[in-house]
Amino acid sequence: MTQNDNLRTWTMSVYQTAPTTAPERAYQWLRTHIAHLPWNQEAFLSENSIAESTGVSRTPVREALLRLEAEGLIRRVPHKGIYIPAMTETDIDEMMEVRQVIGEWASRKIASSASTVVEDLQELLQKQRESTDDPVKFIELDIAFHKAIVQAANNSTLEQVYDSQRVKQERVGIQAVLATTQRYEAVLQEHEDMLSAIRSGDPELAQKTARRHIHSTRDAIGSRRNY
Repeated sequence: MTQNDNLRTWTMSVYQTAPTTAPERAYQWLRTHIAHLPWNQEAFLSENSIAESTGVSRTPVREALLRLEAEGLIRRVPHKGIYIPAMTETDIDEMMEVRQVIGEWASRKIASSASTVVEDLQELLQKQRESTDDPVKFIELDIAFHKAIVQAANNSTLEQVYDSQRVKQERVGIQAVLATTQRYEAVLQEHEDMLSAIRSGDPELAQKTARRHIHSTRDAIGSRRNY
């Protein structure tokens, strides 16, 4: 299977593959729960409540919690339970810096190499256009769009760094599109501009449109920071 085949398989199955083991089911449930929590809110969960919600025993729940703790997404607080911290201003700034550095580099690289990712990006963009009534799905597709660009650039180390920010992207992204319905249209237009630049084969333009999109996203996030 070629890299492009791998990309197509990932694109078609994004957020749709059912976990096959109990620890993975608990892990995916928790990641989704965290991702849908507004960035400026915190929460406490118990092992029992997680086990009940996921339909698994506490042992796989503990395995999932160890993974999430290693990823820095939760903390265990004695006598209180599982703590999901609110994101700080620094968390957001660092996440956006990772997105900008890797996103600009990837856009430039695939534009200069005549990548065949264009067809996948077109499909994801169309699905995103059809999801403006669902902020969660819209942002999941938004992340899939950018992930496809990064993956097509073929650097597994940078891809792992980018993936480590996914939950933070969801927490912030959902709030950004909730700020105003105009944000949906802005994102779609910016993605269209990025796609056109990549299709044109112009690395400078691809990098420029990626940078413009990140700056626009920063502005949208800023409008929600006082909520």
